[in-house]
Amino acid sequence: MKPSHPAPRRLAAALAASLAGGLGLGLAWVLLFPLLPELPDAAPRGPAIAAGSPVVTATAQAAAAVARAAPPEVPRELTVTVAFGGDMLTHQPVNASAASAASAASAGGGYDFSPLLAGVDDWIAGADLAICQMEVPLAPPGQAPTGYPIFGAPTELVRDMAEQGWDGCTTSSNHSMDKGWAGVEHTIETLRAAGLGYSGTGLSQADAELAQLYRLTGDGQSLTIAHVAATYGTNGLPLPADRPWAVNTPIDTGRMIAQAAAARAAGADVVLATVHAGVEYQTSPSAEQRGIVERLAASGQIDAVIGDHPHVSQPIELAPGGVRGEGMWTIYSLGNFISNQSDTAVGPNTDTGAVAYLTITKDAAGAGVTAMTWSGVTVDTAHGHRLHMLQDAVAAGGLADLGELSAAAVELRYDRLRAIMGSAPEQTSPPVPSGATLEVLPRQ
Repeated sequence: MKPSHPAPRRLAAALAASLAGGLGLGLAWVLLFPLLPELPDAAPRGPAIAAGSPVVTATAQAAAAVARAAPPEVPRELTVTVAFGGDMLTHQPVNASAASAASAASAGGGYDFSPLLAGVDDWIAGADLAICQMEVPLAPPGQAPTGYPIFGAPTELVRDMAEQGWDGCTTSSNHSMDKGWAGVEHTIETLRAAGLGYSGTGLSQADAELAQLYRLTGDGQSLTIAHVAATYGTNGLPLPADRPWAVNTPIDTGRMIAQAAAARAAGADVVLATVHAGVEYQTSPSAEQRGIVERLAASGQIDAVIGDHPHVSQPIELAPGGVRGEGMWTIYSLGNFISNQSDTAVGPNTDTGAVAYLTITKDAAGAGVTAMTWSGVTVDTAHGHRLHMLQDAVAAGGLADLGELSAAAVELRYDRLRAIMGSAPEQTSPPVPSGATLEVLPRQ
């Protein structure tokens, strides 16, 4: 004899009552009927129901109708904005402005870049994901910050970038080895401690080979974005003999494509690539840049390419190929974000740069980059190296209220940048967050 099971009997009775209220007694009984043989013999089962009875037929028809009425679950569409900024190039005058800002705020010393960056806060924080170009390494502990030609940025830069809304950085450039392995290591560890992702350098060979993954989740949909990066060289400074993987150099498109494929196998929906290459101060892409883009576009693994290094902006193009064969969005160079370069000290267009905005959508058909726009940013080197969006400066009639750039000077910079960008669509207002939550996924 089977042991008594009072709890299952009570559960069955409760389920029957509940189901009967919503589905009808016949359907409730049919749903519970397969469970009853497991109940003890002492539990009354009620009258037997013949297979062809009207009750069974009716309930079967009702169940089929419910199944037909329930639509298949379709993933909701998720559209996000990803921002890429140009070179964070901390010349010593830039560091001096940050030191002055810190002194003005407190007597504690140090560096405060927030007042320098504040003019573009909304344009960065409004993006769902913002990735900077960390052109220079951080000065290792015990070393004072330095500028050109061997850079070492103050560690406070990362803190202030994180507060502004940056979520990750490209760390491979021709200056990556300026402070040796100690600089590479300290830069990565500081970014990680601040919760920022990184791509282009690594703490181990395995780490250097990995793409950085970012996951955005909103309205029941999840989107994973991978970022890979490489640089053409390190200004002749050698990589550590025991760490030849420290910086992703030279630019090996085969390696980048393999990184992208591995990232997709790990769950990435979209792969973005940063390429540090080109001719400095030239506003047209070089043959090398075009060749790199052509190979990446032909691979079908890369969704968009973002370029830097020339210190001036270069155009946006839709390169043939891409993941879906519909083209691969490319901006050949973002130019400078913050620096001490200017048209009088270095050359035209070095005191402006572009912030690129990528629109990425994921729906039932998959994910991809559906648009790329740009906005202009400029730095006033003569008045504290403060950043301003060109659109805002023009709307304000220049920056005379701060004793800075005249309306004519702003218009000249804006006209030069628009001539470079040509017909590429311009982002004329700060991006609006989608509401998606962001995770900077750990590198494994």
